[in-house]
Amino acid sequence: MSKPSTGPSTYEWWKHLAEKAPAARPERLTMEQIRRLDPTQRKEYGRQRRTWHESILLRTPQVVSANEQLDDLLEANEDAVNRVRAAAAIDAPPSLGKSTTVDAYGLRYHREQIEEFGEFVDDNEDILRIPVCRITLTGDVTIKGLHQQLFEFYAHPARRGTTGRMLARDLAAVAGDAVRRHETRLIIIDDVHFLHPGTENGEKVANELKWLANEYPATFLFAGVALKKRGLFSEGLNGELAALAQTGRRWTLLRLDAFDPLTATGAPAWRDTLLGIEQRLVLAKLRPGTLADRLSDYLYIRSTGVIGSLMQLIRLGAIRAIRTGHETLDMDLLDHIRIDEAAEAARGATAKLVNDARRTVRK
Repeated sequence: MSKPSTGPSTYEWWKHLAEKAPAARPERLTMEQIRRLDPTQRKEYGRQRRTWHESILLRTPQVVSANEQLDDLLEANEDAVNRVRAAAAIDAPPSLGKSTTVDAYGLRYHREQIEEFGEFVDDNEDILRIPVCRITLTGDVTIKGLHQQLFEFYAHPARRGTTGRMLARDLAAVAGDAVRRHETRLIIIDDVHFLHPGTENGEKVANELKWLANEYPATFLFAGVALKKRGLFSEGLNGELAALAQTGRRWTLLRLDAFDPLTATGAPAWRDTLLGIEQRLVLAKLRPGTLADRLSDYLYIRSTGVIGSLMQLIRLGAIRAIRTGHETLDMDLLDHIRIDEAAEAARGATAKLVNDARRTVRK
């Protein structure tokens, strides 16, 4: 299936992501078998492995817990006719996989709905079933901009700027017709941290989102960075911002936290995650226990337990291991790989924490 020409905030692109065939795991060749490949074959084998490593998607304990909570919420909202539908918000610092988590959940839900109910809403196959709508907020988002993104996703005629001077409720009604017509059951709104509570515009958009979550026959799933710290769940606000505080009663907060292998409960989850990555890597010289045992502390020091930083280090390390013929991961190779600046800046402090913890255990 070829990629659609439109961008990621359209149904065409979303459908492509949901229905594309998963990456095929390449055979793990020995060093001798790799040496026998001609240059073209070796280059193609490297490309296949890079594609496979890029597709690795881990179901960490944090992600599993979030998925279970979302399953519960969606099922409960199916019968929510005479009550306010609850929404969910995934709140996480940068690089902890909030976008990856909501997208993976949404794509799975899309496939399940299509498999159960079919690709079309009607028998004449005139109306596509669009189980999931997914948009991303941008800086200084407005109510009109919010609805414009909804129109873009559905390829609605209103996306061409035909809305003119329509009022917010009229815009919402037009978008709502698309939600109902295509039987959308999940609406994902990413990067909600661009919504600034405490400003007049931020308050208006926040109220609009709450109103939409009540009016549309769908579950809203929000995702953003440090949403609680930004005040989106704050209670006890007065005056103009009192309505904003209602999100604390209507949104279920789901957090994605970094791993902490220095605790009794965090250590097994960290090791299981490293084992999961290790088992998926296709490198000729990689031996069992390389990541989970020999490099466990090192990988924590480099990533500070943040899954995005960890996977960046692993993927870049695997690329270099393949290109150079090293065909494994070790500290000598990974020490030459630079990743995101936040992880690099915290490396020294994290190393001290690990060394102090290990000295305490040895005593």
